[in-house]
Amino acid sequence: MARLHYLYEQVGSGRERFVYYCSTCNCVLRVRRELGPISEAVDSTGRCIGCGRPLEGGIECMLAPVPDQWSDVFLSAAPTVQRKDMFQPASSIPHFCLGFPRLDSLLRPFCEGHLIMLSGEASSIVAELAAVRAQLPVETGGLNSAVFFIDGGNRSDPYIFSSFAKQRGLRPSVAMRHVTSCRVFTFYQLAALVLDHLLRAVEDYGTRLVVISDILGTFNEPELEEREARRVLSAVEEGIEKVKKNALVIATLASPNKYDDVVASWADALVQLSL
Repeated sequence: MARLHYLYEQVGSGRERFVYYCSTCNCVLRVRRELGPISEAVDSTGRCIGCGRPLEGGIECMLAPVPDQWSDVFLSAAPTVQRKDMFQPASSIPHFCLGFPRLDSLLRPFCEGHLIMLSGEASSIVAELAAVRAQLPVETGGLNSAVFFIDGGNRSDPYIFSSFAKQRGLRPSVAMRHVTSCRVFTFYQLAALVLDHLLRAVEDYGTRLVVISDILGTFNEPELEEREARRVLSAVEEGIEKVKKNALVIATLASPNKYDDVVASWADALVQLSL
């Protein structure tokens, strides 16, 4: 039987991989070369192999350097899946909405090819709502789709998400399994994730919504030089432009940042929200 590995055993060397781990005990559940659904890190028992607790809603994902010994046991590539036919009749295009007519009218069209930017204190809450509504059937204003949720400022809130899921008749534990949430801790990780990995994941899993919560959350380091910040932001913009061809992208500006104007210029629609 293979020994268990934990995040505290991580060293600052090795190639960066997507690490899925138990949020309770930090036991490493799976390591992947490509970003994939969190549900794949859950075995048939649905429990953590380290602490034995249920994993529903208790799995985190991060991009981090991986020791070589982890790869021998856990490393897996994205599975081969059958891709959907590129042709879709106009009648099959979903009409996604957040359920607030006034806000929806400002942000339309909610569809592939668009980057929707939300700013202000309430933007993080609306990001959680979007991740729930995307799972609803097309007929009720959803996308019938799984969601990729990139947490750039450690703002994701499972309690708010669960509340929204219950309000819309979804089991929170099931809804959480349809959201692949990946936290980034540096602006370099954000750029690498968006530019190098996100498009492949969206294509392979047919995901129609990507949420980037607090997109500038890692761009607040005082020693960050403006020239370097703009270079990294250019890479993030390039990655979003690629992903937009296959999915709707919603990004939030949760708190004021000196680069707000740079990011806002990418948006197809921009709305400021307040509590």
